[in-house]
Amino acid sequence: MNDFPDDLFDEKKIKKAVRRGKLKTIITVIIISIFVFGVLNIANSAIMANYSEKAFKQWDAYVRLSTPNGYISETVDSRGILGGISNYEISKDFKIKPVVIERKQYSFGLIPSVLISRGSGGKIGITGEDWQFGYKENGWREMLFFHPNVSYKKYKDDKEQIELMQGNKIYEVALSFDQPYKPSELFIQLPEMTWFWIDTYSSEQLNEFQQEAKEYDWSSTFIREKEALGFSINSPYISIHDLEGEYEQFLELLQISISPDHQKVYNKMKNIKLEDVEILGAVVYGTKEEIGDILKEPIIKASSIGGVIENY
Repeated sequence: MNDFPDDLFDEKKIKKAVRRGKLKTIITVIIISIFVFGVLNIANSAIMANYSEKAFKQWDAYVRLSTPNGYISETVDSRGILGGISNYEISKDFKIKPVVIERKQYSFGLIPSVLISRGSGGKIGITGEDWQFGYKENGWREMLFFHPNVSYKKYKDDKEQIELMQGNKIYEVALSFDQPYKPSELFIQLPEMTWFWIDTYSSEQLNEFQQEAKEYDWSSTFIREKEALGFSINSPYISIHDLEGEYEQFLELLQISISPDHQKVYNKMKNIKLEDVEILGAVVYGTKEEIGDILKEPIIKASSIGGVIENY
C-alpha cells in the first residue's frame, strides 16, 4: 500500500509552494523595513527637533548678548541623519521697526553637518589713516567701543558726521563713557530702546587692551561690537529698578550662550549684584537732534555710528 499521495513530489506544486514562501518572506521583510524606517525616522525627527531647539536657544542667546538690540528673527532647518544645518537671520530692534542685518548658518545634532564658507575681503591692519572698522552684510558699520580704564591714542567721535547727515533718519550710535558708572550714578537722559554696555572684562583682558593701545596704531585699537556685552532696556531709564529684570535675563543668557567665553563671563558676574554692576557705555537710537542732545553730555567720551534707517 502506498502511504504517500501521488502528487507529493509534483514538481509544479513544489515550485508554487516555494514561490509562495518567497513572496511571504519578501512581504514580511518589506513590512518590517517600513516599520523600522518609520520608527527610525520618527526617532531621528524627535532627536533633531530637540537639538534644533537647543541650538537655537544657544545661538539666540549669543546674538542677544553680542549684538546690541539684536536677536534671531528667523531660522530654516535643513535636517540630515542625527544632524543638520540652520540658516538664520539676525535682526535689530531699531526703535521704530526691526531690520535684518545679517544671514548666517550654524550646525547642530549628534552628528553636526559640516559647514563650508567661502568669501573674500580685506584684512584689518595695525596702521592706517582711518578707523579700521568692519561692515555687516547689509553695509552697516560695526560700532566701536572704548573702555574708560584704557588710555587710547585717539577716540572715535561721529558728532560732526551726524550733524552733516541729511534727511529724516534714525541713527544707531554707540556711546563710550568717560568712566565706569554704577546704575545709581548714571544720571543721563536716554531715549527708549537703549542697550547698556556692561564691564565684564578680566584684569588680563584690560592689560591686553592697554598693551594694544600702546603698541598699535590708533586706527585699530578699540573694542569691537561683538566683544562688548550688554543688555537691552525697552523703557526710559529712570532708576536702578528699571534694570532688574533685564540684568537677570542677561545672566541667564550668559549661561545659555553657545560661546565658552560667555560661560566664563557668567562665572565672573553671577555673584555681582545689580547695584555693583559697572556700565561702560550705551547704544542709543534717535533722530539727529535727539542724538545731538545726548552727545552734549560731559560723560560721553566717544561715539560711533552703526546703522541708519529712514524714519517711517
